[in-house]
Amino acid sequence: MIHEPLHPGEIIKELCINATGLTVTQVAKKLGVDRTTFSRLINGHAGISPEMAVRLSIALETPAAMWMNLQRDFDLYKAEKRRKKLRVEKITQAAA
Repeated sequence: MIHEPLHPGEIIKELCINATGLTVTQVAKKLGVDRTTFSRLINGHAGISPEMAVRLSIALETPAAMWMNLQRDFDLYKAEKRRKKLRVEKITQAAA
């Protein structure tokens, strides 16, 4: 069974806050974003936007695509967990 991926915000919190000793406000300022925006991200209430991925890429010297892939994997895992609740019909070719 595939384990639940971490929300990317948890990884960012570890790298930017726990590992550095910086505050949320300090990191938000370094990223050029509002403190609330950064706080929502690291607490799992918001996802990584393409712009935030680029900001993280610059600040942490990492590929922006890595951050987008982490967000995609997290979002897809959550969507797959709701698969059985989705009401979808298969699409087949109409009879001629």
